[in-house]
Amino acid sequence: MHSQEVKQKASIGFLGTFHFAGTSDLMSLQPGDIMGQQRQKEIDSVIAYLAQYKPTKIVLEFPFGNYELDSIYGQYLKGKHKLTINERQQLGFKLAAYLGHKHIYMADHPMDLPFGDLQNYLVEIDQADFFPNFLSKMKTEVIDVLQEKYDASTISQFLVFMNQEKYDRLNTGFYLQHLNQIGTDKKPVGVDLNSKWWERNMHIMRNIDKLTEEGDRILILFGQGHTALLKDFYASRTDVVLHNVLQYLDQNP
Repeated sequence: MHSQEVKQKASIGFLGTFHFAGTSDLMSLQPGDIMGQQRQKEIDSVIAYLAQYKPTKIVLEFPFGNYELDSIYGQYLKGKHKLTINERQQLGFKLAAYLGHKHIYMADHPMDLPFGDLQNYLVEIDQADFFPNFLSKMKTEVIDVLQEKYDASTISQFLVFMNQEKYDRLNTGFYLQHLNQIGTDKKPVGVDLNSKWWERNMHIMRNIDKLTEEGDRILILFGQGHTALLKDFYASRTDVVLHNVLQYLDQNP
């Protein structure tokens, strides 16, 4: 009787990130001096923590099939590229190099979301102030809370904080609770926008699957808006193991 070889399921881990360079956007964190000695030391600690997961591939938020980022990573390995402030390089490049990886991987699927159609509809029904009012509320209730936590925490501690289920739900809930009902039966602009956002992340999942081989330990470093959805997608699957990488990070308050 021949024994059948048991296939080893791939492990998929997600870490939602924020923009290390910051933006002028109302809804963006202001990260301060990421390139300063203290924050760089904290990033090095994050790298050492995440290395405990022993990922075989590191996947970054960059268009799938565009190898420009991998080429830049190759130059970095040769000492011919100075890392930028971008989180893809500060976390992704550093971790891949720390682990001795020869390549990094990309899985994004850029798509235009029809925010213009939704905003035009709000103007038509004399609710053009919907987004400004909502963003102002979100800044007070979410962004200001995150900013206060960030200012008082190491980067590792903050990544644990922002990747809590609570903030994943707030992110996803913005689309499901606040946008989905906007529009009419003949013109469901909220549904159309949400459908495109879910579609984009479905494509990202498909791209991750294309990169995944038996026994892989994949680490996905994407914006937290994506990881909030992607974790749900993979939690519903039986062909891979969804791994909680937060357990490796510093969780001290």
